[in-house]
Amino acid sequence: MLLLLLSIFLLTLGWLIKVNRTPNGLPLPPGPTGTWFYGVSKQLRGVVPWQQYLKWSEHFQSPIISFLVYNRRVVVLNDHVAVHDLLNKRTNIYSDRPKSWMYHDLCARGDTVFNISSLDPRHRQYRKMLQTGLSAHAMESYWPGMDAAARTLVEDFRRDPSAFQDHLRKSVVAIIMKVAYGYTITENDQFIRAAEELAKISGAAMAPGRWLVDYYPLLRFLPSWLPFHRQAQEWKEKLEYLSSIPFDWVKKQMASEKFEPSFTSRLLSNEAPKVNEDMVKWAGNGLYGGAADTVISAMISFVLLMAVYPAVQKKAQAEIDEVTDGRARQPGCADKADAVYLVAVMKEVLRYAPVANIALPHRATEEDEYRGYRIPKDATVIPNTWAIMRDASLYPEPHKFDPERFMEAGSAMPDPRTFAFGYGRRTCPGIQFAKTFLLLMMSTILSNYDIGLPVDSAPPEIDFTAGITSHVKPFKVTITSRSVFV
Repeated sequence: MLLLLLSIFLLTLGWLIKVNRTPNGLPLPPGPTGTWFYGVSKQLRGVVPWQQYLKWSEHFQSPIISFLVYNRRVVVLNDHVAVHDLLNKRTNIYSDRPKSWMYHDLCARGDTVFNISSLDPRHRQYRKMLQTGLSAHAMESYWPGMDAAARTLVEDFRRDPSAFQDHLRKSVVAIIMKVAYGYTITENDQFIRAAEELAKISGAAMAPGRWLVDYYPLLRFLPSWLPFHRQAQEWKEKLEYLSSIPFDWVKKQMASEKFEPSFTSRLLSNEAPKVNEDMVKWAGNGLYGGAADTVISAMISFVLLMAVYPAVQKKAQAEIDEVTDGRARQPGCADKADAVYLVAVMKEVLRYAPVANIALPHRATEEDEYRGYRIPKDATVIPNTWAIMRDASLYPEPHKFDPERFMEAGSAMPDPRTFAFGYGRRTCPGIQFAKTFLLLMMSTILSNYDIGLPVDSAPPEIDFTAGITSHVKPFKVTITSRSVFV
């Protein structure tokens, strides 16, 4: 044990000397120094990371900053130019993911869609599967199921408006399970519980700074009876079981020839080219993992923001009423092209309340130079999406929720969706699905309900949770039916 710890110390010391060298006189991007063992990990405890990154960026007067978290070099990009130049234009270097030894190796999740290395041939195959299954053309075949889910949402809101977050979660999961597996969910559904548990475990296993083995991989060779090894084994078995539940269900349905066409069944069908079943399973899981929590987050933010900004709500309702011929019918997926102002509202929700304030990290697979700084090989590169969305040079008065900014003729403001769904080869392949579903649910809710704040309540302070997916911290709202639907 002592020999192992000594080896870790020497390797760490050698690594620190290596990553801090400045060949050809190029310095690392500026940033806080921290301590030799912890780096800045202690400084990041109890703070909102994306806000702290921006403060450091302003302090060091550089949109690119760097620091160590334990022994891992982290480079944060706090402006859109650096993000575009590196993650979009240099995709051959910045498309990989950092290694999470706890999650990828010990929990055996390295082959999942969002974690697999870009150097693995399956990465391209995954993206092709998802882009084909979620293309604009494919989306039209899902419209009837999405419209049906929206009608159910109306009834759920009417039955118990106070549980709107649960209703939104159920609606999102319902359509994703229908699209991915052809499955119709029920109350207290096993698939919903399984998906929620899977997301919870994954978040804990990937929590930044929580597992020393992520920074000192030699620790994985320590005895299996140690707590982190026992935890990893437990999670590995549970994650494999939870991931297999919906996939195995589809296979059983197909064997009985009583199945509804879906993303997974199409890939497994006899008519489809022969595919690796393990890849099909991961692709189906990826569809849920990439869309569920992000769409839910955006919709909860939307409902809360409509309560705080009634003028925006009324204008969006007026447009929806016009599109649906004076509310002669429920809005549907086919109406999205006519909802110009609602599209602006959606953009502003994604800008003002990003579903991921910090995008999933990238990894530099080669040493690089940018703006006179050296970016070391294997550095973890983090896009600070929140800082970009709050950049006053891009979005004047960024702390103001104002969809009108996207309605001005000739506006040069970038579409927030450019930043909200990832970057480069790691851009979410389900963008078309997310946009269609968001517009459908927003129009359905506003067509049927008025959202407000409780009488005599003060305007709430809008704040956000920390985590891989961010949410507006909840506050009380009222949801009342506009009228009996014509």
